[in-house]
Amino acid sequence: MTRQPDLPLYGRDAAAALRRREACRLEADGEKFRLLLDAMRRREFRRLVDIGCGWGQLLAEVAAALPDVELWGVDESPDRAREVAASCPAAKVVLCRADALDLPDAHFDMAVTSQVLHEVRLFGRGGELVAVVGEIRRILAPGGQWLLLDHLDAGEGEVTVFLPAPAKDQLAEFERTFRYAPAAHESLQDGTVRIPRRCLQDFLTKAWSLGTAMEPIEMAETHNVFRRKDTERLLAENGFAVECWQELADIRADLARVGGRLLHGEPWRRKFLAVAARA
Repeated sequence: MTRQPDLPLYGRDAAAALRRREACRLEADGEKFRLLLDAMRRREFRRLVDIGCGWGQLLAEVAAALPDVELWGVDESPDRAREVAASCPAAKVVLCRADALDLPDAHFDMAVTSQVLHEVRLFGRGGELVAVVGEIRRILAPGGQWLLLDHLDAGEGEVTVFLPAPAKDQLAEFERTFRYAPAAHESLQDGTVRIPRRCLQDFLTKAWSLGTAMEPIEMAETHNVFRRKDTERLLAENGFAVECWQELADIRADLARVGGRLLHGEPWRRKFLAVAARA
């Protein structure tokens, strides 16, 4: 998939499909919201900006938990951003790209990017990821914190899992449709499959999009993106010091949601939250 440089990644139909998906996953995303809010409560701050705020689900959580904080939301998709007024009326919304933030210098005590940077890395122009990191540093006051939550690389190797028949059928459809990389499993006996860790992670987090307007985007990207060492290096080289690193979203919970279970191989967590301070 080639992204038009002057158009948002999510058009109207894709934005609507993603909005429905996120609304259905609010309970499942509880761990993510809890960790973000816990990180926010560890320090006093006055102004927060959520970059890639979507329809404002995180902003609404922050408004309820920390009512005295001035909230801003940024998104490049007008179809996503226009819904923020309903979900979080207190937030100021700015329509712009993350590599060219229409925000003042050193204005914020805290910035959040939740599952945004992997799209910059996979769909962005050359150098865009570093440009985004630089923009976040520019808008943060000295000592300000950046909460970076995104997808971890599951790594090499295979696991053996049980999948019920409907999930196996969906896995076969996913493997036929996934365009980012070759995807294939080996069928064993009694409903078990041997599958690469990366393939399983992408299947469990992307199969929902099959047959929706989000399918072309989801099937052209991966959720195996960041590794800790590389991420910490990226931050250090661009003026941030990592203060905390937490991993979340156990792959076994994703398997359980489709009626599956891990039989052989080590479990892993597929997301991370890095708390980084602007030098």
